[in-house]
Amino acid sequence: MVNLSDRELFEFLCVLCALLVGSYALYLVARRLERSREGLLLVVPLFVAFGLRIAASVAVDQLSIARSLRGGDELTFLGNASDLAALPLTSPDVTSALTSQLHIFVFSLHYRAFDLVPPASMLRIEMITLTVLGIALLSAAVYELAGARPARIAVWILAFEPANIFFASLLHKEPFMYLAEGLVAYGGAVLWKRGNLYALFPMLAGCLIAIATRPYVGWFLTAAAAAVVLHASLTRQRGLRSMALTGTCLILVFAFVPVVWNKSSDENLQRLQGSQNANAVDESNLALEQVDYSTRGKLIVNLPKRVGDVVFRPYPWQMQNASQQLGVIGTTVVLACLALLAAAIARNRRSIMPLAAPLVYPALFMLVAYALSAGNAGTAYRYRTHVVSLALCLVIVLLAHRRQEQEALGRTPRWLRLRPVNKTRTAS
Repeated sequence: MVNLSDRELFEFLCVLCALLVGSYALYLVARRLERSREGLLLVVPLFVAFGLRIAASVAVDQLSIARSLRGGDELTFLGNASDLAALPLTSPDVTSALTSQLHIFVFSLHYRAFDLVPPASMLRIEMITLTVLGIALLSAAVYELAGARPARIAVWILAFEPANIFFASLLHKEPFMYLAEGLVAYGGAVLWKRGNLYALFPMLAGCLIAIATRPYVGWFLTAAAAAVVLHASLTRQRGLRSMALTGTCLILVFAFVPVVWNKSSDENLQRLQGSQNANAVDESNLALEQVDYSTRGKLIVNLPKRVGDVVFRPYPWQMQNASQQLGVIGTTVVLACLALLAAAIARNRRSIMPLAAPLVYPALFMLVAYALSAGNAGTAYRYRTHVVSLALCLVIVLLAHRRQEQEALGRTPRWLRLRPVNKTRTAS
C-alpha cells in the first residue's frame, strides 16, 4: 500500500479537481455551442486537445531543460502572485493586477484559497482549459462563416497545432489571450452572419480579458472588434440597428484616437525604444536586430521589418539550441499556413472581407501589436501562436467557400453556366 504524505495528497486532490472542473467546463461549452449548430461536433476533438496538452506538459516536466524552455517569467509571476495574496483584496495593488495583470491576479487567488503553495500542475491544467475553450470558440466562428464541415476540420487542426500544444500550459498571459481572441472572433462571426446583437457580449468580454491581461494588445484587439462591428453595421445591417451600431462604433473610434495618440507620444515611444535596445544588446542567440521606434514616422517605416521577424523567426536553419528548435517547428507550420493562405486569397480575391472579416481584423491588428513589442525570437514565436490560429481558421474558411462554389457550379446545368451573348440592335 502506497503511503502519501499530506503534501502529496494535497497536490493529488488539487490536480484531480482541476481535471474534473476543466473537463466539465469544456463539455458544457461544447454542448452549448453544438445546440444551435447542426453538424458541429466539438466534444471529442476538444477532449483530445485537452489530453494532448496535459500529456505535453507532463512530458516537458521530465526534461532537465524544462525551466529554460518555459522561460523565467513563470517564477516571476508566481512570486508576484504570492506577494499579492498577502495584501487585502481592496488594496490598490490588487485592483491594479485585476485590471492590468489578470494572470497574476488569478494565480494569487489560489494562494489565498490554500494554506499550502498551490501545485504548478493544477495551474497548468487550468491554463490548458482556457486555451482549449479558445479553440472551441474559434471553431464555432468558422462554423458561422463557412459551415459544419470546415468547423470540424478547424477544431482538429487547432487541436494538433504544435506550438499551441506547448504554450497552452505556460503559467503566463498566453492562455488568457487565446481565450480573449476566441471570444472576439466568435462574437464577431455571429454578428456578421446572424446579426444578433447578443454577439456583442462575448466580444466585449474578450476585449476586457485582453486589456486586463496584456493592455497594449488588448486595445488593438478592441480596435479590431470595433472594426468588425462597424463593417457589419455598414454592410450587413439595415435601418435603426445599422444606425445604432454605426453611431456606437464611431463614438468608440473617436474615443480611441486620443488613446492611440497618447500611446505614440515621444515619451512613450522612447520607452518602447529603450525596451527594443535592451533586447538588441542581449547576448542571447534569440535576440532580434534593433529597430528604431523612436518617432511615429520611424515606427511606421520600421514596423514591417518586425512584422517579418514575428512571422518568420527563428528561420529554419536556426537550430542551435532547444528553444530555437521548438521555434522552428512553429515556423514550419507558419510557412505551410502562408502557402495555403496565398492560394486561398488568390482564389477569393474579391470576397475575402465579405467572407471572413471577423477573422481578418483581429489577425491583422494583433500582428501589428505584437510586432511593436517583440524584441527577441522567444517572445515573438510565443506571440505568433495567436496570429497563426486565426490565420489557420481564415485559410479553412476561404478554401471551404471556394470548394462550395465549385460544387454549386458542378450541379448547375452547363447551358445555364454559359454567358448570354449581347446583341446590339440595328436601327431600322
